[in-house]
Amino acid sequence: MTAPPDDSLVPLRAGGDLPPVYCVHPVSGSPYCYTDLAARLDPGTPVFGFEAPGFDGIDEPAQSIRELAEVHTATLRAARPHGPYQLLGWSLGGVVAFEMARLLAAEGEEVPLLVVIDAALPGTQPFPPGPALVRYFLHDFLGLVSGGAPELDRALAKLGPEAGPQERLEAIADSGTVPEEFDAEFLLERFTLFRAHARAMVDHVIDGVHGGPTTLVRAERSEPHLLLWEPYASRLDQHTVPGDHHSIWREPGLAAIADIVNQALCRGA
Repeated sequence: MTAPPDDSLVPLRAGGDLPPVYCVHPVSGSPYCYTDLAARLDPGTPVFGFEAPGFDGIDEPAQSIRELAEVHTATLRAARPHGPYQLLGWSLGGVVAFEMARLLAAEGEEVPLLVVIDAALPGTQPFPPGPALVRYFLHDFLGLVSGGAPELDRALAKLGPEAGPQERLEAIADSGTVPEEFDAEFLLERFTLFRAHARAMVDHVIDGVHGGPTTLVRAERSEPHLLLWEPYASRLDQHTVPGDHHSIWREPGLAAIADIVNQALCRGA
């Protein structure tokens, strides 16, 4: 199992004397997508986020969802030896948070809050071929809403199908379609982590049920058949918020998510 870096648990909002909320990174490996949400939660609730192994560009990425869950659970218990534990995750982070909740429950710990945000079930989507994976990575990395980057897509379309990820990312870095600070080396480093996580999602099999309270938040523009969590969460509370997979983190989706999480925090208190 990959050893967690000492600084892999980062404060998104410190302060407060209530049990913290721990947010699990999505496929990008970064927890900073939750910063705006953290600012909208109950001010007495500290909020922390997990960075993925390999996000620092030094450590090796985890190779499975199970490994991510085990690494982050070890980090969590080192920081807070006993519960109650409150977990939240978007996309891949929702699947990892779900498996963390199962690990903690199996160890006799209380998990009164598990929020799964627009997380497709593992195995419901195939692993994309190379060109599609690079495009998916860039759209995810830049946080683009559907149809949001025609110039980027045109630049990618100029490359033949034989072009590998490095060649594609070098071309994009030189095309002026991404900010200057994102050079080819940086993009390739992030893509390597993204690819490992995407493969882990495709390969993962959920083999049990979480019996604790689970809040599922769907984006209204996501495909419903990808988010059929009912067989895996016996106490499931479901909500739909406006937007697509990425735009839910902007208004009005962000306010709706914050309201749902704050209500769940009150129920779990």
